[in-house]
Amino acid sequence: MMQTKTLLPLLLLLFSASILPAQWNKNVVLETERMMSFGSRPCFRVEFPGATEKLVEDLWKDFAKKNFGAKLKRDRKTDEWSASQLKSGMMGSDPFSIYSKIEKLPNGAALNVWFDAGAYFLNRRDNPSRSDEAVRALRQLYLDVRRATINDEIKDQEDQLKDMEKKYKNLQKDNDNLRKDIDNYKDRIKKAEDEIVKNEKEQETNLVDQETQRRKIEESRQRLNNVENEGN
Repeated sequence: MMQTKTLLPLLLLLFSASILPAQWNKNVVLETERMMSFGSRPCFRVEFPGATEKLVEDLWKDFAKKNFGAKLKRDRKTDEWSASQLKSGMMGSDPFSIYSKIEKLPNGAALNVWFDAGAYFLNRRDNPSRSDEAVRALRQLYLDVRRATINDEIKDQEDQLKDMEKKYKNLQKDNDNLRKDIDNYKDRIKKAEDEIVKNEKEQETNLVDQETQRRKIEESRQRLNNVENEGN
């Protein structure tokens, strides 16, 4: 009985851990309303942590072209990327338009997408099945952007590692040069020490020579004083 009581919480914990990533991934696409060029309209919002606006823009344009046949163009006045007269299995046989806007966030970027079906902007109340399709598509975009973001992070980290490795090689080179300098200094010090010993011996010899020379001078002076006595 005690084993069952212990095992049950553990199983619940493992089950919760297994569904958390799936649940978190499912909620990356937010169905909401946002202001756009036609006013406040239902839209699908995706936030991309760590991503730049440029990265989201590039991948979204490519994604829209591949999945919706949309060649998005930017309206500089509204800052919206849009394409019209589109056809996709996601929206059935009726033509539709896409409007989108990319926002900068403190920790990444966000994408708002409006699907204009003509009579309405796609939302879950009017068309739940197509909304599910839109969510699935944008969730795939989220994964694409996340992979690209992380790949960019890896590249930056690899570049930093290369810089560190380069710095390490330079440090090793500096270390080798410093050791060579020390060896050269040691040789110079040894040579200087030998020169000092030689110099001191030469000083001693010089002092002896000076004393000998002084005696010679003194003897010569004495002989000079005795010159007059040499004839006697």
